[in-house]
Amino acid sequence: MRFMSKLSALGVAATLAGCAAGPSPEVDAGKFSTVHTVTVVYPGKAVYAGGTASMPLLVPGGGLLGAAIAGAVTGAANASVSKAPATFDDLVTAKLGDTKLNRQFTDGIEAALRTHGYVVSEVDASAPGLPKFTRDDHNLLHASGPAYRDSDAVLVISVSPQYVAPGPLNSYARMVVGEIVMFKGDTHESVLRQRVYWQKFSDPYSYGTFASLLNDIPHAISGLDESVMAQVGLFDRSLDATQR
Repeated sequence: MRFMSKLSALGVAATLAGCAAGPSPEVDAGKFSTVHTVTVVYPGKAVYAGGTASMPLLVPGGGLLGAAIAGAVTGAANASVSKAPATFDDLVTAKLGDTKLNRQFTDGIEAALRTHGYVVSEVDASAPGLPKFTRDDHNLLHASGPAYRDSDAVLVISVSPQYVAPGPLNSYARMVVGEIVMFKGDTHESVLRQRVYWQKFSDPYSYGTFASLLNDIPHAISGLDESVMAQVGLFDRSLDATQR
């Protein structure tokens, strides 16, 4: 639960700051230039989050990777979310099934890497030999463990699609928060860290009440998925910047 509270703080900070543009990537240019092959860790099924800033439902990553980073998260642990008797993801899944968002997002990230000349492979979070992924007190992902020999670097995707209301009188609006991090395979040092903070208020995908959001899940999630996929372009531009 400590991990979830950290991501919650990041999401609320992004909301209050009104930040729609992604931050610049953090790149270790010298070490990044030695990377030619990349193993992408597929994050598993997307987990949608929803709630208020005072009592949010924020579940990062999802699937095997989310469990590997944050530990198992049950619906009961999130049942206290304001106006939400079940997890928002439960309600979305009941209505839409698996939206394949993370599959599309991962495909986009891998395509961007290949366009920039990297040889890309993919594994899921249960693959043997992967580093152990954890977060520090500043909510930054880190890797540790024996050297990874199957590629020069390992790329981890931890991006959470959310509907969040900053306060009880505010509308529920789209938010995307998380990070994409590339670690050196041998040393586990971070050579590229692209943080993701995106939010949009007062548009056709904003909802005055949680009930109205739930009554329009197909439309709401299509807008949220669109927002997540837009972050592929941000990552692509980050790769452009590293090659200038």
